[in-house]
Amino acid sequence: MDLIIDRALIPQKEWKWNENEIGCEGVNTFDGCLKWFTYRKEHGGNTLTVQQSYEDFMRDGPLKDSIPADIMLEMYDDIMSALS
Repeated sequence: MDLIIDRALIPQKEWKWNENEIGCEGVNTFDGCLKWFTYRKEHGGNTLTVQQSYEDFMRDGPLKDSIPADIMLEMYDDIMSALS
């Protein structure tokens, strides 16, 4: 079954975890998809990003195993509320 997600209904948010003096991990919904990132303060603030569609997240789960359960559930709820 294909999911039909109205991206306009998903709030733009950013979540961060594992924040420390080295950097952090996170995900945001700013670009009509999930953008997973790892930020490292060393070497001029290097950020690595990977995009995941909302549909892939609902089907396959998060791209990062380190995501806290409460953040994952909030993301899941936000996307579920945008299903058509």
